[in-house]
Amino acid sequence: MSVVEQVRKYSVQHYGNLISVAEPEFNARTKTWLAELKSDYPRIIQDDRRPNERILKFLSLRRLGTIKFGDDLKFIEATPREICIQNLSSFLDMWQERAERIIVKASSDHFARINETQTVLSKVSMILSNLLAKEMISEKEIASNPPKVKGKIRRYLKLLEGLDLVREIEGGYTYGNLFTELFKKTGEFQEFKIAVLSHVIRERYSALKETIGIDQLETIVHVDSCYYRPALEAENLLYWTCDSIVNRYRKIYSRRLSPLRITHILGELVNVKALEHEDKYYFGNEELFSQMMDLKSEMAELSPPRA
Repeated sequence: MSVVEQVRKYSVQHYGNLISVAEPEFNARTKTWLAELKSDYPRIIQDDRRPNERILKFLSLRRLGTIKFGDDLKFIEATPREICIQNLSSFLDMWQERAERIIVKASSDHFARINETQTVLSKVSMILSNLLAKEMISEKEIASNPPKVKGKIRRYLKLLEGLDLVREIEGGYTYGNLFTELFKKTGEFQEFKIAVLSHVIRERYSALKETIGIDQLETIVHVDSCYYRPALEAENLLYWTCDSIVNRYRKIYSRRLSPLRITHILGELVNVKALEHEDKYYFGNEELFSQMMDLKSEMAELSPPRA
């Protein structure tokens, strides 16, 4: 029996059909054969216009584990099956996060136009309007707020400083180079605010979630992701009813959200052209989806971190 046959036999016996093996490679120094475990994980996707049809696509995952044989083809060691399953689960979580990042990067301008987003990020708008009015926010002004508000303003200022939208000076903060650039491009406050909010969401979405807390915006992204993530997997625009999106939200996210709230968010996404709606179907914005597909193709292949 060849090394390829031996490795494949071990893989089928110990991991089943979901996990396969790459071609084994020989290490002349250790005199061992090493084969990486991988998976082409199936995703079954629906389109509500054709409910009796299913789209079958595969997510490619590498580096789930390894199998090692000696040069005499005797088994040496292999990654335990439970570790491979953990790595597979880790990959699916990573894909969900990556899909959300793709959606946020492509749709940040649309999200920034939603009233709820502007409410969540109202401290950013406050900072912008103050700097336009008097070119500086003083430490004294910041310190005059209650502790919780003061802390939040400081976190926003640091976040904006990292994007060159503001800069720290003696006694407070003033506008940064990007602030000036975006204001010159837009020329009036509302569009300037949208441009800044879009940039902040696109470049610092993870930081906003982790250090400031943006539950309402995160929920909007999650609802949008319930449509666009399956579309990215299908690599095609899909047509889904509201019920399908509600059911997917309940399946993916642990947070309870009423159908009324999801329907409202879908309406907001349609109003800003992040999604389209016709008859009973929601479907993607073609231009946005094209950007998302480009971003997906530019990203490196997903793999769990090495142990």
